[in-house]
Amino acid sequence: MMTQEPLDLRRLSVWERAALVLERVDSLADAESFTFYTEVNPRALMGRLEQLRPGQLAFEARHVGEAEWHVAVSRVAPFDGISTVAVALERSSAFSRLSQETRAQVAAAMVEREAKKGEVLCAENSPSDTLGLLLDGALAVVVGAGARERSLFHLFPFDTFGDTEFFDLGLAMGRTIVLSKTARYATVPVQRLRELGEQQPAFLLAMGAIVAQRNRTLASALAAQVSQPIIARVAAALLPYAAPERGLHPALAPLPTMTQAQVAASAGTVKEVAARAIADLERVQALRRERGHIRYLDRTQLLEMIDRS
Repeated sequence: MMTQEPLDLRRLSVWERAALVLERVDSLADAESFTFYTEVNPRALMGRLEQLRPGQLAFEARHVGEAEWHVAVSRVAPFDGISTVAVALERSSAFSRLSQETRAQVAAAMVEREAKKGEVLCAENSPSDTLGLLLDGALAVVVGAGARERSLFHLFPFDTFGDTEFFDLGLAMGRTIVLSKTARYATVPVQRLRELGEQQPAFLLAMGAIVAQRNRTLASALAAQVSQPIIARVAAALLPYAAPERGLHPALAPLPTMTQAQVAASAGTVKEVAARAIADLERVQALRRERGHIRYLDRTQLLEMIDRS
């Protein structure tokens, strides 16, 4: 695959970035890709790009250091919006490293399932002998319980789960729950994948990169918990769901259906403390609630609140 020169977005206004990325995307020839640089979690920008070019782009985001993300973008054969197992395998940063023939074998071995909001797919400290691949919806991996519940990270379509357990064959490090109204996912036996990985080491390296990225996420969250005020931590937890546009815009899914307790778990605090921070953010028009849920976010205001803190 040929790679074009990187595109640095870090000095641009957030609302200018999608158009510039799409200009570069539309100039790509077959088998070409490029990487763009950004200083914040790029999930919202990737979501907007997916809206503008549905089913046509593949992304691989890497958090390489403090305030620095690298996102590789490539054009792929479009699909109709329904993520089949075959589509998800092709777009997964790990499974895409397997040969087409091997992906077909994995697809045949996978079991597809559907779950509803709040359902636990894997319990904390339970045996984990399968690797999961999310097809549609959103998941969270959480630890603790009640007021002290802590969200380790959120998962979105084409993400895998059970990655750490894939390598060390240990018990599940957290419980995997459904955040969205529904979620579709597929599982495959870990032992089968380990055998395939021995034959195709690129797959193992890609799986290792996923685990490394999640370690970086956890390290960043821990550093924020001891160094940032709560309002900045809540703003940072909301930022991935803020559209890259001017002013208040509808928040990306699944935030509009998340509870304050779930937002608190993402920010590493308790519900009562997060509620005060959310109210403060609403007063400065960084967000707007409807019926108790956060429906609108202003990305610029959230960033200013994080920078100010």
